[in-house]
Amino acid sequence: MSPRIDRRMMLRGALGFALAIPFLPSILPRSAQAGPMGSKRRRFVALSTEHGGIWQANMYPADATLTQTAKYAGREVRKGQLSAAVSGGVATLSPVLSAPSSALTAALAAKMNVLRGLDVTFYLAHNRGGRLGNYADNDGNLNQEQGLDHIPTIDQVMAWSPSFYGSLDTIKERSLVMGDDKLSWGYASPSSKSGAVQPLPAESDSLTLFNKIFSPPPDPSATRPPVVDLVLADYNRLRNGNRRLSQADKQRLDDYIQRLDELQRKIKVQASCSGVMVPTKTSTDEAQASSYPIDPEAQKRFWQLMNDVIVAAFSCDTCRIATLRIGDIFSTDPEDWHHGVAHQASTPDGVKEGILSASYQRVFSDVYLDLVTKLDAVQDPEGTVLDSAMVTWVQESGCSTHDPIEMPVVTAGGAAGSMVTGQYCDYRNLGSVGHVPSDTSAISSHTGLVYNQWLGSTLQLMGLSPSEYESGGNGGYGKLRLSTDSESWYPGYQKYGSAETAVMGEILPFLKV
Repeated sequence: MSPRIDRRMMLRGALGFALAIPFLPSILPRSAQAGPMGSKRRRFVALSTEHGGIWQANMYPADATLTQTAKYAGREVRKGQLSAAVSGGVATLSPVLSAPSSALTAALAAKMNVLRGLDVTFYLAHNRGGRLGNYADNDGNLNQEQGLDHIPTIDQVMAWSPSFYGSLDTIKERSLVMGDDKLSWGYASPSSKSGAVQPLPAESDSLTLFNKIFSPPPDPSATRPPVVDLVLADYNRLRNGNRRLSQADKQRLDDYIQRLDELQRKIKVQASCSGVMVPTKTSTDEAQASSYPIDPEAQKRFWQLMNDVIVAAFSCDTCRIATLRIGDIFSTDPEDWHHGVAHQASTPDGVKEGILSASYQRVFSDVYLDLVTKLDAVQDPEGTVLDSAMVTWVQESGCSTHDPIEMPVVTAGGAAGSMVTGQYCDYRNLGSVGHVPSDTSAISSHTGLVYNQWLGSTLQLMGLSPSEYESGGNGGYGKLRLSTDSESWYPGYQKYGSAETAVMGEILPFLKV
């Protein structure tokens, strides 16, 4: 019979592998060289979907909901109370934001926000990390020469902030990165904010993720010296004693020793959580079926298993950050989703828009609301786990695929009492037209406030101070780039000025308690 391999043996194996010195090209033979707002515990989730392209009437509550106004940034901003209409057992905030009334209750709607009128100030097109602040992760339409270097996404800014993680005593993973890749980006050496900014590897196996955040009871007989100590002498000798070592390879060594230090910290965490059921199923069981790409029920089961891991991590306090990039379409339509559906959604007949909106409604009901409901069912010292969290749903584009104008944001949770909830907030400037309907497109839009302000608002509501993340003399988070004359065709061209940029460092109107 094969010997049983337990988790501790796996960790020892991982340590042995991790101790391998990284490849350092500069010391090869010359001929071989190659070219804070308080100390309350907060949690954060960013669920992200592709394309966008949902007509505003399908995505947002009715305009009649907006009953209050305020002057802000040279326009009148509006808000109203979220209230779901119930008919036939279905509760509806909007056609997309609808679900069985047993799930989308009045109490849960009171813990949500729907935000409209948030824009990226230039043509971003297909991107992944842009939804969380790394605008340089696009499909090549912009590059470093245009001022868009890669920067960490806001989840990784939080993950390495002492304002967010005041203590790491129970934390097994600083963040969980799930689903498709390139949503979450961070430094190679995040503790020192150095090295290349690169995408974090994403995990699609819920059981693998569970094993990362669940702590079995400690083995009192197992003791070992700190991992870093095993290689520290070799590291110092190579790092400080080899005159041929390049600056790039010194950075690689520093990155490596910091990764070992973080690995050692996670292994020392002994927080265990009673009452958590070890999963008997894994998400990859669902994804292996050949029909999975057009089986919304299988996709629902896949993502709900991932949600269960987040709930376990947040409940046991072994992680407080999760990002999920959903590439699944939640539709039985076999047509090419990118060109055949998303790119045709703006046409006036509304046929493809109906398909797109129906798929997003399933994402809301089957994934987002499933997670929010589960978090709200777990009690925390000051309410429920959801009350301490901000669970966001963000999209790649606004109402027109590729164009980041009127980017929809849905939130749930009060960020440990930092954020007002139960609102529909509209930040558009109704005097500034974006898209204009044409014979081939039914899309119209108005430009609003800068998306960087939303990213900065999120960081502040999660307990960070602007001094931890602002740079370049601009408020908010992310590079500020205004469209150039070569992009005069962009609906947001010359639509953002000092009125919008001057307030970027503030928390968005209506959100701060």
